[in-house]
Amino acid sequence: MNGIALSTNGLDNSDGPSLFPELGTTLFCWVERLHRALVEQGVQQVFFLSREGQPLMRMFDMYRERVGGRMKSHYLEVSRRSTLLPSRAPLAEETFETLFRQYRRISLVEFLSSLGLESHTLSLAKALALPAGVESRREEDFPTSRIFSALKALPLFQTLYESERAARRRAFIDYLSDLSGGTLPATLVIVDVGWKGTIQDNLFTLLCREGDTTVRAVTGYYVGLVAEGAAAPNNDKYGLLFSCVGAPSPNFRVFNENRALFEVLLAADHGSIVSYESTADGRARPIRGEFEEGEMLAAEVFPIQRQLFKHFERLVSAMPSLEKGHSLPFEEVVRAHARMVFNPTRFERTWFSSVFHVENYGVFEHSRFAAPEMRPKLAERLRFLIQVLRERSVGALGFWPWSTLYDRGGALPAAIYSAIRRMQG
Repeated sequence: MNGIALSTNGLDNSDGPSLFPELGTTLFCWVERLHRALVEQGVQQVFFLSREGQPLMRMFDMYRERVGGRMKSHYLEVSRRSTLLPSRAPLAEETFETLFRQYRRISLVEFLSSLGLESHTLSLAKALALPAGVESRREEDFPTSRIFSALKALPLFQTLYESERAARRRAFIDYLSDLSGGTLPATLVIVDVGWKGTIQDNLFTLLCREGDTTVRAVTGYYVGLVAEGAAAPNNDKYGLLFSCVGAPSPNFRVFNENRALFEVLLAADHGSIVSYESTADGRARPIRGEFEEGEMLAAEVFPIQRQLFKHFERLVSAMPSLEKGHSLPFEEVVRAHARMVFNPTRFERTWFSSVFHVENYGVFEHSRFAAPEMRPKLAERLRFLIQVLRERSVGALGFWPWSTLYDRGGALPAAIYSAIRRMQG
């Protein structure tokens, strides 16, 4: 875009040093693509999914106010957890494939928590005559375990499952209808950070399977996609910045290098959504869970997020023209993003090691990104590098492969990896 500088010089640093500021450039490119796609499709209402959708919607609204138009954005409070149970089939027909395709080594309490039924764990464990503590023990393959078979055959669980499934589905439909202005859209257009689009799959099943709502299709627009999930006709998904569905998109490996960076910096100011309930006044509302990471986010993430918004707002304000064809040069966006993930500052790496991500579905764990406290000795680095070369799997290197190589293998292997990934695009 002529006249827009990608430099972050001149930012207000009242919230402290600016870390990973180029993420604002990356997201500006994505917001441009999102707005263009929505306008081309004639979308009037777009729903941003919690929780990453909260800052994404704020950025989108900044951009939309600059370019004009009457498109309405809504913040839809959902989670994989809150949408799983109301989207499921009757128990006799249900396989829970949406959950088990990713999480098989889980416990009874983790299974029930994924359905938003954790408050019933003790009564169900008692009805199953389980010894104390067994409900928290992870089964190597929960879907084929005796506990799961016994649970499905338990009348108490059967009744609970069916009653809660129906009640929460009705509450969610009422909540979405109210958010939409009283009428459900024929096509629900959603936006989220992405990766697989599991929530979209749940929403499509919840709203479209029974044929008792006016919703006939769900379309999802994402920052990135690494799998298509249950995408199908009328359940379309688009990774606007990067995608490996079909053929990898240009520079997929650069943008995919540290997806956790998107998740951490696009944090919301509330806990994950657990379920939905109907209220006494005939309306419905989402129920938020405990905000476990709230203190950490306030201290470590939100100051950096404020800098991110300032950089994004500066890019929006610097737009010299609203004419078609004026956009950030993509190669410059790629270089900016590559700087963050392949050449971070020492302070950025230290900060990233101080934060954590809370998983509220499946395994219910805190994912920490901490680096080793002590630099590995030469022999340890060599053993690690030999193992990496044997396995030939980047996925085994964790959330941020470059950082793992740097910490455990040294600067040279990390630099070689960086050069290869940049060339691969």
